[in-house]
Parts: sequence; structure tokens; C-alpha cells
Amino acid sequence: MRFRQFPKLAALAGILMLTSRPVFAWGAEGHEIVALIAARETGPWHYVDIPLRAPGYDARRDCPDRDCVVAQIENDQRILANRKLGDGVRAEALRFLIHFIADVHQPLHAQDNDDRGGNQVRVVMGRERANLHRIWDADVVEVQGVDAAAAADSIERSISPAQRKAWTGGTPAGWANEAHAIARDLIYPPLHGRRELRLPRDYAWRQAATARMQLAKAGMRLAWLLNSTLK
Repeated sequence: MRFRQFPKLAALAGILMLTSRPVFAWGAEGHEIVALIAARETGPWHYVDIPLRAPGYDARRDCPDRDCVVAQIENDQRILANRKLGDGVRAEALRFLIHFIADVHQPLHAQDNDDRGGNQVRVVMGRERANLHRIWDADVVEVQGVDAAAAADSIERSISPAQRKAWTGGTPAGWANEAHAIARDLIYPPLHGRRELRLPRDYAWRQAATARMQLAKAGMRLAWLLNSTLK
């Protein structure tokens, strides 16, 4: 199993749902610290290796031993819904759910092109030298705005009633398939199979709308899942 860095995409998606809910402890930095610690201890749970050219998720092929983000979302939802369990156990499941739902909406967390989710695709973007995964973890999120709370508010206000209806519900496998399709159909074709390349200087801005949509979906679905689980 490979290890992937925990994305800022996850932190912002969590904030998108949490900004209007002051009952949650810690601020953005505290959540990011917890997220980073969790990512180092639970690396394989934060992604699912769907082959890039595959039509979609196959549990037997892509999630052996239920060791992937799709299965972990399902598992933690069951734990959170079980009121017979202790508060500590359910609180831990809640923390993981917040991060895992964000993870499954990051396109490079739902594909396998033998490049560790884009970590082995080295890129130059302007003066920045990074890898493709890093660009999607951070750069396409940072262009949403330097203030995460303000970015979350802007994204939430931009969601139309039709989008709210369409994006509410679904399954972790379905969400992974959506993210995988973005990687397969939009992100990888322009690379032409290269592992070293120069991206346009404005690449992050060009991808901002896609990242914004995925953040919005993650926030909406996290809220829906928590509301339906804790009703």
C-alpha cells in the first residue's frame, strides 16, 4: 500500500460543513493538525486505487480487505449510527468521516495510474516544482481564496437549489466513481502519459471550477450523511 499526503482539499471541505456549526471544537489549524496525524497512521484509508482506464469502482479489485476510503466511510458511518457504542468511539468515527468524505472527492485519491496518485508525476508550474498530486492537494484549493472560512462561505452560497438536490445523497462508491471520472477524463488526457512536464502557469486557475465543484459536493454530502446518520 502506498502513502499519500493528506490534502488541503480535505481540510477545506471539512470547514465548508463546519463553519456554521460552532459546536465543533478547535479551529481550522487544530483540525489540520489532527488530520495530518490521522493521515500518517491510516494512509490507505484515504484513497481508493481504481485503475485509471477502468469504468469505475470494483470492491474486489480496488478495496481488498476493505482497506480503502470507500469501505472506511461505510464502516465509520455504521459506528457513528450505533448509539450503543461509547461516545469516544463514535467521536473518532465522526472525525474520520469528515476527512474521508473530503478525500474521496479529490480526483487523484480515486485513481491508480501506477504513479502513486500523481505523486510520481513531476511538474513545473511557473516557478514552482512539485508533483501533480501536490498541485491538486494544495494549489487548486488555494486559488479559492486565502481565507478558508470565506472560501467555504462563497462556495456554499454559489450552490443552486438544483445542485443541492442533485448532490445530496448517493453512496461512497458513487462519489469515488465521480472523482475517478474527473481524473480519467479531464486531468490525465492532457498529460499524454508523461511523468515529467511543464504545466501552464495558470493551471490551478483553470482547474479551480472543478475543485470548487468537488469541494461543494463533499460539503453537501458530508452534511447530508451526518444529518441522516444522527437523526
